[in-house]
Order: sequence, then structure tokens, then C-alpha cells
Amino acid sequence: MSSLLKRKRGPTEVGDAPARTGSVKEQPIVPTYAHSNAGWDAAFNPKNKILPGRSRPEQKPNNLTSRKESEREPDWKLSEPIGGRMINAEPVFTADEKFLIVANRTTIHVYSTLNSLLTRSIKLQIDFVTRPTARIIAYRLSPTNSSLIWVACSDGVIYNIDWTTGIGAHESWTISSTGCTHMTMASMESAGRRRDVVFTIEAKKDGGWRITANELAPPNGPIKTEAKTIYTTNQRINFLTTAQEGAVIVAAAGKTVLLGSLRNTKYGSIDKIKYEFRLFDSTDYISSLDIRVYNKISSEEPSKPSRKKPVIDVVVGGVKGSVFVHNDLLTNLSLSQSGDLQTGVALIPRKLHWHRQSVNTVKWSLDGNYIISGGTETVLVLWQLDTGKKQFLPHMSATIQNLVISPSGSSYGVQLGDNSTMVLSTAELKPTANIAGVQACVLGYEDTAESHVWRVEADPIDYPLVQRTPVAINPTDPSRLLLGVGQNQEINPSKPVAMNVPYLQTFDLASGHNISRQALTRSNVTNINIAPNAHPVSEPRVTLMQMSHDGKWLATVDEWIPPKSDVEFIGHRGSDLAGERRRRKEVFLKFWQLDKATSTWELVSRIDSPHTPGDSSCGAGRILGLAADPTTKRFSTIGEDGIIRTWTTKTRKRDGVVVKGKGGSILRNWTCEHAISLGKYHLRDEATLPRNGCVAFSEDGSILAAAVGRGNHGLVHFLDPKSGIVRVSHIGLFEGEIIKMEFLGQDLITLSNRIQVFDLVSEETRYGIALEFATIGSIVEQKIEMMHLAVDKKSRTFAVALPGRDNATVKDLKTESLLDSYSELAIFHQDQRTPFLTKTFRTIITALLPTVDTEGYLVLDTAAEIRTITKKGTDAITSLAQPTSALRLDPLPDEATGDLLRLVEDEEMEEAEDIQPATPDINEEANEIPVVTQQQLSQIFDIGPAFALPPMEEMFYQVAGLFSSKPLVKSVI
Repeated sequence: MSSLLKRKRGPTEVGDAPARTGSVKEQPIVPTYAHSNAGWDAAFNPKNKILPGRSRPEQKPNNLTSRKESEREPDWKLSEPIGGRMINAEPVFTADEKFLIVANRTTIHVYSTLNSLLTRSIKLQIDFVTRPTARIIAYRLSPTNSSLIWVACSDGVIYNIDWTTGIGAHESWTISSTGCTHMTMASMESAGRRRDVVFTIEAKKDGGWRITANELAPPNGPIKTEAKTIYTTNQRINFLTTAQEGAVIVAAAGKTVLLGSLRNTKYGSIDKIKYEFRLFDSTDYISSLDIRVYNKISSEEPSKPSRKKPVIDVVVGGVKGSVFVHNDLLTNLSLSQSGDLQTGVALIPRKLHWHRQSVNTVKWSLDGNYIISGGTETVLVLWQLDTGKKQFLPHMSATIQNLVISPSGSSYGVQLGDNSTMVLSTAELKPTANIAGVQACVLGYEDTAESHVWRVEADPIDYPLVQRTPVAINPTDPSRLLLGVGQNQEINPSKPVAMNVPYLQTFDLASGHNISRQALTRSNVTNINIAPNAHPVSEPRVTLMQMSHDGKWLATVDEWIPPKSDVEFIGHRGSDLAGERRRRKEVFLKFWQLDKATSTWELVSRIDSPHTPGDSSCGAGRILGLAADPTTKRFSTIGEDGIIRTWTTKTRKRDGVVVKGKGGSILRNWTCEHAISLGKYHLRDEATLPRNGCVAFSEDGSILAAAVGRGNHGLVHFLDPKSGIVRVSHIGLFEGEIIKMEFLGQDLITLSNRIQVFDLVSEETRYGIALEFATIGSIVEQKIEMMHLAVDKKSRTFAVALPGRDNATVKDLKTESLLDSYSELAIFHQDQRTPFLTKTFRTIITALLPTVDTEGYLVLDTAAEIRTITKKGTDAITSLAQPTSALRLDPLPDEATGDLLRLVEDEEMEEAEDIQPATPDINEEANEIPVVTQQQLSQIFDIGPAFALPPMEEMFYQVAGLFSSKPLVKSVI
């Protein structure tokens, strides 16, 4: 994997900067770069080191520590990830229904259904060097041993793990070299032995698909591992389930339902097993399926004794919204094929139709009286088969992806498209547990069943890219991470579309739990989320987000542009549709104030179209950059009109009287303080509107740096934010498009086609690093969304994240799928030419920002995983986001607890008998095991943020005091 950064070999002369920039026309001196694939060592340790710009080895910058070039930064570490995207697979209830099991790409998570806490995380042992495409695709609880769970990976590797202890994550079986797409389980008994049989769907080397039965045995044991292919087809098999201890298998391939029945139960080993399959064609492409199997007594001939026959009821969900109910399908198929049944009469299913789009999940109730279905309408539908009535649970937070019914039928486990899973009571349809992870955008790995139906979709992006995630951390509460998220986060890697981001998620880094989600823009989470012309209703996208230094104010920028379908009706006039869409664009700058009582953000001010289009046309102009003043209540924006605006608060008055809110607090509005024009962009030889721009405040808030547009000048303006006057301007501070810039002490770090560190005191460039040629050749939108820069003021370092692909060309980055892309992260000290830490992520980084409480950085990627990079020996805020088993907070087994209580009570009773109190006053409740409510535990653990909690020892004694028995009351004479 070649380096994305290349050492710049040629010197750059920085000329004297003019005081004003309205007519800057100097021709810049373009440096020469040496592009190669020599890697990090050659890139940052060339034989002939030449510092771009004028070096200053003798000068020691103010309030910075001078370091030797050979001195290495202390070792830093990359933490284990928290969060992660739940895979699109049915969650699993344990046998006692006390736990719910879900999984992300590489880890099994066990959650408590009582309090929604993460009990245990089991990370699979995967060597990504030899298994680069490995990820979890299915998991099933063992029907033979309820403490075991079978896990299947996409590369054909199967794990058998004890979910109560985590044993088994390091041992596996490889069942196929072509990979695995689905798995299910059955407990089968034959030849006096019961075993777990793993049924998998695999791709064939010569094309087509197969269903394989596997008996996986431990190595060096008396039982051999065996496999048998029981069915093959040329169509892709999407679903697979079993019933009656493996005697019945039902699968779906395209529009075909496959019903398999076991021919003979007397087989010695799995390689002798045989199934008989019957096929039935549905009218729609199958998107979901479920079966209900029970026995009925049949006596076809009086001379023969009665025997049991399985009745197989099948319910099928289609991609067009229909639900088909087939009663006793296997018997009817057998009679139809034998000619004993009138053709097609009993094979016509009962049709239920309410969904408008694909039915993602459908299930039978345990008693067979109901069918439960869900889809993209965010509505859970319960069909009562006897009466034909429907019951709805509407307005769920996102698309319903999967549904599972608990073993007793008392709960539903519902997985949603926003990376959350909830447990619903079947009696009241109210949530009893809620599990929500990071709801940022993730990359999809395969096409869904709905992709087989042509539908009107959102406007695709011209080039493959992943939009950056707007993020911010509360400075006063470092555990609170704010993210801009949408309803559906999965990105098509080959045909990505512009993602809607209308919500704000608050995520607790200390516990790894979701805190809240609220709307920042207008949203459309309804059961009818399509327009009359069948186009999906588009929502605005939050593009920028910044928080004030005191954590009380939040500034957001959201944009909305009408889809092409909304303006096609004026195409007959010969109008410019692209220009018409720009004129109808909506851009809002919003300021929110934190309500401490509800922990939500209240909208205080909304500024419509704060910037105008750069081409002097009507409509709203894009906001290219947003920055927060680190010392006072001030924000700054820069738009495509080349104007910088600063925003500050103003006391709200009504008829000259100060308006006050709750508790007598003075209400304030946000207004524009200054508007500074940077001149006409077309004078700098730019033929199109600027698509990129940046603003940044210095650490003391005395300087505001701004840059807009592109060109070889690399022009950056430095302003006084209080007066709005441009103090000085410098050229040559960036090359090509300006992507991001930040202040670090007296240095300005810019990210463009090169990384450059500029000293404002000496007005000299310290050093510059050229990027890889393929990265430079990417389009502007790809650079803006997928290149990141962050600075950490505590450690005096800055981090850069760049996208890449092995042996990629410019054409590859513009056209190929995003699945082969990765991100490379490098951390520099501002005084060092070479990065002291480089990390390669197998995913694409979507957000990079510094931590607040420690020295280091937070990284968010397209797997919805959050990692921290900190110095070794430093505990990051995410270090406490661990399962209760890792924190040793799991309760003791009931039996051990009961024995201990009885021992204590016996000793107390003996002491009481020895003392012989004259008037004993013994409370009868003292012999009962105390009941601890969730509210009592909340009073111990939820008293404040994680970093403000009391010592662990003190909390332990508080919890132990709740669970200990009450002392006996004794009267001593």
C-alpha cells in the first residue's frame, strides 16, 4: 500500500504579501514535486531534504517547544472501536429472553433486555491480511445448547462461540472457498446421536448457488467434519430457514419458493442426508419469508394407522408491497404435481396489501393467528387473519429491516435502518429496551432485494464519494458527541446518492450509548414518504456544524436543492434546469441554545440565505465554511459570493423592553456583525463559482483567516474579527483547491493539494508535503468530502486523513466502487517534517476531530465505528465504553447469591439465640432477598458525566449496599 503523501523536493519562494488583495495578480512560483511509490520512508526521509520555503533552524517559536528532527514523539495508540453498524440480520433472543444478541462487522454484542446495557462483546479473531473481505453475515443460536451461538462470515468461515463466556472466538471452520451469503441452524438426531447441522448458502465456482448441510466437529475428535450439497440452482438464493429439527427446509431464489423435506431420518452421517425439493413460483420478487410448521393427524386409509403429516404455512413478502399467505403449501404442491389436485385452485395464495414498497420482514405469530410485517414506511403492521383487521404501530424512527419474536411470544425484537434495535412488548406494543449505535453513514456491501425492482430514486452523485459527517464535541462535557445523521444511512458503493441529514444525534462516548436524537431541519418520517409523482420526498442536509467555546450555542448550516424531477415540467420552455434548481435552492444558518433541563437544543435564530450566489443571480448561495471563535460568542461564515460574515448575539427587545425567558434569563438573537468582501473571484481567472472555501479563528480569537476558490495563487486573508478589517494577505499558502485550514499556535496549517505549515510571526513557510498524484487528480467534491484536517492544541499536533486505493489512477478514483477504498491517517507535530504516527484504515474516514479531555483525536469511519488515538498511558473517554462483563459489573449467579444470604442469615440467627433478647423486634422482611429498582441504580450511576463519577470503589460499596440483606434488629440486655 503506497503512501498518500509525498515529500516535496523543490523549494518554494514566498514573496512579500500585499496589504490588500483586491487586485492581486502576481504570478506564483509553482514548486516541482517528485511523485513516486517509494512509501513512507522515502516520502519523509529523502536523501536530499529541502525544506519548502525559507527554513529557520535557529529560531525558536514563541510558546512552542523546540525539537530536534530526530526526536520521536512518545508512542501513541489506536483504541478498540466503539459503536459500529449492526449488520442486516435478525437479532437473536436467548432462551430465557434476558438478553438480545446483535452483531456488527466483526463483533457479537450481547445486550440486556432489562436495562439495554451492553453485557458482553465478543470480537472474532480475524486476520485481515489473509482474510481481507471477512465480515459477519449471519448468526444463530444453537438449538442443541442455548449457551452457544453459530456465526458465519462472508469468506466461508464458521465460528461456534459460547456467548456467556466468549470462548470459541479464536477457533473456526472453513466450509467454502467461494464464500457464504446466509446461514441457518437445525438440531437433528440420527443413529442415536443429536448434533447441530449448519445449513449455508454458497456460491459455486462455475456459477450458480448451492445449499450445503455441514456437521462441524472439533478437530482430533471421534466425529469427523462432513458436508453435503443438498440443492443447486442458477439463481441467487436469498433466504433460508428450517423447521421440525431440520426435517423441513424453505428457501427463496428470485421469485421461486423452495420447499425441501427430509427423505429419511435414518442416516449415519451428514454426507448421507437427502432432501426432496419442490418449487413454487410467486408473482413478485421475494424480499422476505417465514414459515410455520405443525403436525396434523391423518388417516387416509382405514386399514392403515394414523400418522403425522407436517403442515407448512408459508408467508411471503414481495418487493412491490404485497404479502402472500400459503396454507399447507407442501401438501398442495404434492397433490398438484401428482394430478390429484385441481390445477392451481389450492395454490392461489391469500393476498394482503398495505405496504407501498418492499416488505423487508414478515413473521408468523406463535399461535398462527397474526402476521407481522414491516418495510420502508416505518410502520409495523399486524394482520389478524381471522377477521382481516389490521393494527398499526406507526412513525417508528426509520425503515424496519428485521423482526424476530421471542421464544415465549411476549416480545418483538425490531431492527431499524438507523442502526438501532428495540424490544417491544407484544401486549402493549411499547418499547421495553432500546439499543442504538452511531447513526452515521455506512457503506453497503451488497444489493438489496428491492434493487431488482425499478423505482424512482434520489439523484445520484456524479462521482463515487462518501459525504463527510458533521460532528462536534461539547467543550464542557467531553463525553457528548454531536453528529448530523439521517433516517437511512446505507450508501450504495457503486451508485451513491446525496444523503439527507436532517437530524442531530447525541452520543455518549463514555458509555457507548445513544442519548437523544432531534430534528434540525424539516423531516418526513411518515407512513407516506413519497410525493404524488412517486418520487421520494427529499430532506435537507446539514453540511456544517460548530459549537461555541462555552458549549451553550450550536451553529448549523443546512441546504436543500429540489430534485431534478421537480423542475422537469419547465423543460419544454428551453430553460436551464440546472440553473433553475440553483435558483430554488434553500440555505439556512441556524443558531441553537442548549436547554439544560431537557438536554435538547432549542432554535433561537434562523437566517435565510445568509449568502448570495456568486454569479449575482437570485436565490441562496452556498455556505462554504463555518468557524467558531474559541474565546467569545462569535461565529464566522464564508460563502460562494466571496463574502465573510461574522455573527454575534444581540439582546432581544420588544418595544424597547428587554425580553426575558424562563427564570428571568435575558433572551438573545444572532445578527450579522460584519460583512467583508474578498473581491471578485472572476478577477482571479476563475470561470466557475467557487466550490470550496474555509475560515478559521486563531487560538486567542484575534485573527480570522479566510480563503475561497482555487487557483495557483494560494491567497489567504487575515482579518481582525472585531473590526472586520483585512490586516494582511499572503499568497502561496495552498495549491489548487483549499480543503481545510486550522490554526495551531502561531502556525496556520492548510490542506489542499499539499499540506503546508505557515508561521505567521516570521511570515515564512516551515514545510510542505505534496499529496499523491491520484489524490490530487480527484474532483473537488471528492476532496472536500473525503479529506480531513484536525489540530490538537494540547499536544501541538495536527492530523490529516486522505482517501486512497491500491495502485489507483485518477480514473479509478472517479469511477470505481467505494468498496476498494481506504483512508490513511497521519499525525504530525507542527515542528517536525515527518509524521510520528501513520495508520491505514480499511474503511473511509468520515470525520476527524480532536478530543477535549485528553491529547488525541477521534476518528469516525464508514463502519460507524469510533476510535481514539491517544498517547500510551492516557485513558481516553471511550475507555469506559465497555461491556458490564469487562467492567466486572455482572451480577453473581442466583444460586451463589442465595447460599451467601442463607449463610449470613444463619450466623445472625445463631447470634440472636445466644443473646436471648428480652423483647426481640425482628422484621419479617429481613429474610427476603432485597429488590433493587432501576431508579435506585440510576441514582448511583447517572449522577453526572462519566469523568465526574466518584471512585469505582465507592460506587461498588453503594451497589453492594443495595443488594445486601437488611440487618436483624437486636435488643441487648
